[in-house]
Parts: sequence; C-alpha cells; structure tokens
Amino acid sequence: MTNHKVKIFLLFNLLIPVGFFIFALTFMPIKQVFQFDSSDEGIELIKAILYLDGFSMYTQVWNDQPPLSTVILGFWLNLFGKSIYSARLLTLTYATMLVWSFSQTLRIYFGNLLAIIGTLMLIISCNFLRLSVSVMIGLPSLAMVMLSIFILSLYKQNFPHKNSQLLILLSGVLFGFSLQIKLFTAFIIPLILFDIIIFQVNKYNRQQLNWKVLLTPLLWLAACLIVSLLIAITWNSLNYEQLLQARLSEKTITAFLAKNSQILTLSFLLQDFDYLLLTILASTVIIQKKQWKNSFPVIWLVISFIVLMNHRPVWYHHYLLMSIPLTWLATYGLQLSLDFFRQNKWYSKFKLANFSQITIPYLAAVLIIFAIFVTPIKLGVILVENHKYLEQNQNHIQLVDILLKHKKYTNWLFTDYPIYAFYSGLPVPPEIAVLSHIRIESNSITAEQLISVLQMYRPEQVLLCKSQTIQQYLSNYLNQNYVQNYKNSLCTHFLLKGIP
Repeated sequence: MTNHKVKIFLLFNLLIPVGFFIFALTFMPIKQVFQFDSSDEGIELIKAILYLDGFSMYTQVWNDQPPLSTVILGFWLNLFGKSIYSARLLTLTYATMLVWSFSQTLRIYFGNLLAIIGTLMLIISCNFLRLSVSVMIGLPSLAMVMLSIFILSLYKQNFPHKNSQLLILLSGVLFGFSLQIKLFTAFIIPLILFDIIIFQVNKYNRQQLNWKVLLTPLLWLAACLIVSLLIAITWNSLNYEQLLQARLSEKTITAFLAKNSQILTLSFLLQDFDYLLLTILASTVIIQKKQWKNSFPVIWLVISFIVLMNHRPVWYHHYLLMSIPLTWLATYGLQLSLDFFRQNKWYSKFKLANFSQITIPYLAAVLIIFAIFVTPIKLGVILVENHKYLEQNQNHIQLVDILLKHKKYTNWLFTDYPIYAFYSGLPVPPEIAVLSHIRIESNSITAEQLISVLQMYRPEQVLLCKSQTIQQYLSNYLNQNYVQNYKNSLCTHFLLKGIP
C-alpha cells in the first residue's frame, strides 16, 4: 500500500469518524442537558432499565417498538453505568457509524474530496447533531441502513468477486438489524431490491438475462427477513397489537391532523434549503441523462417524502429519512460544479452579463457559494437550541430533587414522563413505562387501565407532566388517595396519603 493510499485510508477510517465523535462531544452539551427530547429519551431509558430488572417486553412492558435497541441499550448501561451520559455515548457511537458508512459510500460514488464535503454537510444538516446525542432509536436504525447500503456499494464495486455474495448476505443482515430497532425503514427494502436488480441487469448482456438475475436480491431479502425474524422470536416481539395496531388504528389516524404532518414534512425541506436546491439540480441531471446508477437516493427521497406526507403523526426526528438522501444528492450537485471551478479565474464569471449564458456547472457553483454562506447560520441555530435546553434544566432538577426527597419511602413511581424515573432511580410499573403521545392520544390505554395500575402497585409518588388526558382520567382517584405536593410549569407531584 502506497503512502498516499495509507493517508486516504486513515482519513476515512480514523480521522473522519473520530473527528466527528470528538466534535459532537465538544459542541453538544451531552452531559449538561437534562433531556434533548420531550419524551422519547425517557421512554427508551426506562424500557432498558426494566429489561435489566428482568421484566419481559411485550408481555409485562407495553412496547410499540422492536426490541433490539432496548436490548443493546440495557447491555450498554449494565456495562458502562446507568447514566444519561453513558446512554448518549451509545447513540453517538451509532451516529459515528452512520457518518463513517455515509462517507465511505459517497467516496465510492463521487471520490475522496466530495465525500469529505458531503459528510460535513450531513453533520451540520438540520437536527443531525441533536439526534446524534439523543437516546432515541431513529438514528440507530438508519445507521444500520447506511451500513447496509455501504456494504451493498462494496458488492457493486467488487463484482463479480468470488466473495461478493457474502457482502450481499452481510448487507441483508444489517438491514434486518435496522428493522428490529425501528420499523420505519421498511419502505427502503423495495428500493434496495430494485437497485440490486438494475445493477444485475446492467452487468449482464441480454443473452445472459434470466431468472438467475433475481437470485441476488432474493438472497439479500432472505438474509434480512431471517435475521429480523430470529430477533423477533428471541425477544417475543411478534406482537401485531403493540407494534402495528396502535399506530395504524383509526383512533391514531383521527387523533393527529394530516395537515400538521404535511406542514412539518414540507418544513423539513425548507430547513436545509441550500441542499434542496442542489438536490433539484442533481435530480434533474440524473433523470435527463438517464443515469439510473445514481437514481437510488432520488427514489429514496421521493418515496420518504410521499410516506411522511401521508403519515400521522410526523415528528422532527423523521427528517433523517429525508436528510440522508437529500445530502447524498446535494453532494452530486457539488460534483456538477467541478468543471466550473476548474476554469481559470472562475470567480470572474459571476457577472450579470453572463447570466443569459447560464450552465448547469455555473448554477451549481452559485448554489455552493450560497450553501457556504448559510453554514454559520445553521451552526448558530444549533447553539441557540442548546442554550434553550440548558435554560430548562433548573425546573427539571427541582422535580428530581423532590422525587429523591421521598425516595426512601417509595417502592413505585407512577409518571407519564419516565425521564424523571431514570434520573431518580425509581422504578415505574412496567404497564405504563411507555405512555407515548400515540398511546395516549389514540386512547390505546384507557382510564380503567391506568386506575387499575394505581390500585395494583399503590405507587407512593405520582408525577404527571405532559398529558391533560391522563390527569383527567385520574383526577378523582388522585383526589381520594393522594395529596398534591408540588406544581410548576412542567409537572404536578402527588404523594400517597400517609407518606411524610
């Protein structure tokens, strides 16, 4: 291996991933912020704690997500300590895997320089850094998808190497892991199968085309589904009622307005408007020139946009489904500008007189300069958001202190905000560990079920925060059996009568 190749190898396999890890660790207040998300961090943490305590998912712990993330997080917390810092380091590790595999994929398609620039664009894209240190499952699931796509890219690059089928199997296995972290990546499966088929068709001449062309995509699909099924069977997650019915039921659909989902989905595209402009340019070229080998991110972006426009509810973390292909295509847009920047005195071309003779490289160059100017604004927005989270810390800490004050008298804590249970080290009844927005607003859990939990566990402390619905459900029961102890802008705290 030549000295140049060694430097490139170290750049992409050490400097970029480690550099990102250190940058995120330094730039994001990973230790100081009480919570980065309104509820998901607490839900993921408390599920992992209950799993470590021996409670079974789907039978004892109601859970509308696949099990793999909870299992891995539980193992990680058991190994490195049950702290928010430790848990966020795990998410950052997933994010580093995503950044590494994304940079390697771009390197295969566009070369070293554009891969570096494209990776930097992904890192500073809207919400990426925040999601890189939040204890949530969307980014880990997409990290597995990106690893799968990178391995698939290696397969294409090395075809027809004798070990290429092993790469197909590994790619399918990694996607199976993604499905068992979060099911929202399932729509990418047909895209990958289509991409493999197109690749196979292009590699063989018409005389060689036969049913064997389907063997490779079928092998990938088999590896994906078998691994996913084995994980589901191992952790008893083949539960239609919890995994799918709660999300697809009529109650859920009517509980959230379609208009809100559509507005949020459209806003995603506007938050990285510079990338969107480059993406439109790149997609136009791909379609006009029929560059089907570059069409995968186009199809991914279009389908994810359609899916989110018709899905209820849509949350901010769903943007990753769009930002990854968006950045991929924006990088292709950068490539289109290379001919322009290779000209002597290219900067002198930016004149109104030249506007009538505009070319695609010229337009791409203008968009790149625009993207450079808005980059500091994006970083500034992240800093402002970090400050906002830090300002909220004091109210959160006051509530944890109140819980700790009565901890020695407490066997169970009933709360719709489990992040407080994690910080205070208090157990919650497994039936209400996941009181997500979807479960509450769709009435997937009833007043009778909640009161039954209170009667069964007789929790010494009750902390209600996010849901007026739950407070209405429990109002009479709490008035009869509990005393309101504290209230602030975030939550209301109750003590069981007789508790000092």
